Amino acid sequence: LRLVILVSIFKSFVKFQIFAFLLLSTSILRADPYSLENLSDYLTNLKSLKANFVQVNADGSESSGIILMKRPGRMRFEYDKPDKTLVIVSAGALAIFDPKGDQEPMTYPIRNNPISLLLKSQIDLVNSGMVSNFKKALEEAVLIIKDPTKPERGSVELLFSGVQPELKKFTIRNENGTSTSITLEDTEYPKNINNTLFSIALETDKRKGSGQ
Repeated sequence: LRLVILVSIFKSFVKFQIFAFLLLSTSILRADPYSLENLSDYLTNLKSLKANFVQVNADGSESSGIILMKRPGRMRFEYDKPDKTLVIVSAGALAIFDPKGDQEPMTYPIRNNPISLLLKSQIDLVNSGMVSNFKKALEEAVLIIKDPTKPERGSVELLFSGVQPELKKFTIRNENGTSTSITLEDTEYPKNINNTLFSIALETDKRKGSGQ
């Protein structure tokens, strides 16, 4: 009988140790702000963003401006003078308004651009298969995402830093091998951004009306 009691106590002790280990492992995982789980949560909950940006193009040239993002699916790049180009991503399209060109924008389907991955309503870095590379250090992480079903369309490299993850830079690598990097500065998270700022049709009508 005493042996049976000792065996029972031993089994209970082992079960408790296993439970404690699993609980601790889960706590450590959640405590790591740069785990893929937490980065997924950060991106999914990133509903709106406004920042100054510096863009480095494939040829080494630089430009700057203001970026607005309203997820899912919408972005706006307002370039500073003398460029004054405007890029709007909305309703599945990417439109480029060139002040030196036609009033009608050059329009492309956004599904062919890897930046569309960043604009999805839900971003699952753990189970989706979109992460092709992931490196992290103290208060910093870099990951590369691409469409696992269409990897030839290019990728987006995301740089996060800070005590809690904050998107600081993204680099778009297109299917032709060229890359464009966007560094964010003075980032804000507005509660609301007017939807009209992302309307390609309204911007087109506005330019036609003003004769731009």
